[in-house]
Amino acid sequence: MNKFRLFLTLFLLSAMITACDGTKPIPATETEKKSAYWEMKSYIDSHLLKKVLPHYFENLGDGEQPLTPKDYKMLSFSMNSRDRTNKTQVFEKGLSYADKEPAFPTVDPIVIRMKPVINELMAALTEAYDYYDAKDYVDDNFAKGKELHARIRQAAAELYPIKDEFDLAMNNLDTELRKVHLENYKDDKQNIDYTRLKFVVDAEALSAELARQGITAANVLDLDMNAFKPKYDVLVEDFKILTQQYQDISAKNSMDKYKYEKFVEAAKEVKAAASEIVERVNKKEKVKNIPSPNDYKAEHPSGTPEKFSNKVAGLIRA
Repeated sequence: MNKFRLFLTLFLLSAMITACDGTKPIPATETEKKSAYWEMKSYIDSHLLKKVLPHYFENLGDGEQPLTPKDYKMLSFSMNSRDRTNKTQVFEKGLSYADKEPAFPTVDPIVIRMKPVINELMAALTEAYDYYDAKDYVDDNFAKGKELHARIRQAAAELYPIKDEFDLAMNNLDTELRKVHLENYKDDKQNIDYTRLKFVVDAEALSAELARQGITAANVLDLDMNAFKPKYDVLVEDFKILTQQYQDISAKNSMDKYKYEKFVEAAKEVKAAASEIVERVNKKEKVKNIPSPNDYKAEHPSGTPEKFSNKVAGLIRA
């Protein structure tokens, strides 16, 4: 009897531990979480908002009352015709990361708000697909079709503004995470990894300032240097520190110099591109030949935000 009681106690204890573990968010790597969010965003953009919903509203209208379907074949929410794989799991996986570490402070709250909207839209569209596929509207005089239409309209109306917030937050995610990483190095500012990360943040701050002012090659002389120059000076100072740290590593014949060589070269190009903007504005030289925005192979003239952005993109990849 004692053995049985001991066994029962251990069994119940094990079940309690398992249950507790089941409710605890499982940590993920930063890369895994970012990848899940980007995959979800990609499928929302490429399939849900560009195909499924437009196709639905084109056929049934976007008014309060749906149009009467004529042999309507609805597009599937979860199936991609190209690879025939179920994409519902893309949303389930992406949404599941919202409460998992590491935290993405600017993105997670948006995903949490988006979760019930996506789930409702997913459920309504899945029901609607089965409903129209089986032509059940013939049997119920379109009663359920009207109910589903109201649900789809409501969920879609709620999704669009949240999706805009999600897009913006995802586009700025890497910048936000770099600032978080920078904080982790705050006690070791002599570390070249700190300076490297700081330089990227500096470059992105300059890009953000150019974007905030709406500066392009066409109006570069309108650049407000009072706002741009202080950020430029920070980048210049950090570039000096970066190159000195790299020289110190190289002087020691450390193998680490190969680890940082590509980044330092990319940083030099970014610094030069920023200096060219300052030089052009100081000399008041307009850009004469501006390439077409559709010409992706065109070389951007020196002293333009476009060339600077191109070099910053190369820096991030380095």
